[in-house]
Amino acid sequence: TIRIDSKLQFEHLRSFGGTFTPGAVSKLQHYSGERPIFDLFNIDEEIRRALARATPILTVGVGSVFPFEGRMLTVAAAQVRVPRVEGDVILVPAGDGRAAGRVAAFLKLAARQRLQGACERYAGQVVRPFRKITLRDTRSRWGSCAADGSLMFSWRLIMAPAEVLDYVAAHEVAHLVEMNHAPEFWAVVSGLMPDYARHRRWIRTHGAGLHGYSFSD
Repeated sequence: TIRIDSKLQFEHLRSFGGTFTPGAVSKLQHYSGERPIFDLFNIDEEIRRALARATPILTVGVGSVFPFEGRMLTVAAAQVRVPRVEGDVILVPAGDGRAAGRVAAFLKLAARQRLQGACERYAGQVVRPFRKITLRDTRSRWGSCAADGSLMFSWRLIMAPAEVLDYVAAHEVAHLVEMNHAPEFWAVVSGLMPDYARHRRWIRTHGAGLHGYSFSD
């Protein structure tokens, strides 16, 4: 499982205008490094409510800019039936008032295709099949691997550089071999992606920003 870094998430929420009581602030500031604030079995309800109140940085629509595979795309209306990328622009159907939803659908499809391919590639290398891939819009984690071999990912990974998405896929596939974060697990990750550390740093440093975009029409 790759969880969103707690300290950076705290600062990111504050930049969104999230509000906390002193007790919640103290609890958030207590955590650092690998320790998750969003343990699904012990999640603090006040933190959950603060997340829900946090205002996104940008609502995506015609004329707005958002990241796709690590580069910024501008949304433009055009005479197209489905969204498509041309250079640094993503074209969406003009006049239907659903630009955000259409962009979100495009991102989810792209994320599924990229993650499916990456997981199949890495699973083949470790000779361990996975059961299925599920995409969600989670604020607590970027990916997870269940005991039955099911993999879950945040579809927002498609907004990160392609190598970062690949790292998260490699990380979760490695759990098919080692269901822990012991040195043996990291040895598997390193075998799949020798330079994984710099991609891990990217997601820990910049990942929270991927939640700063709203795709609601």
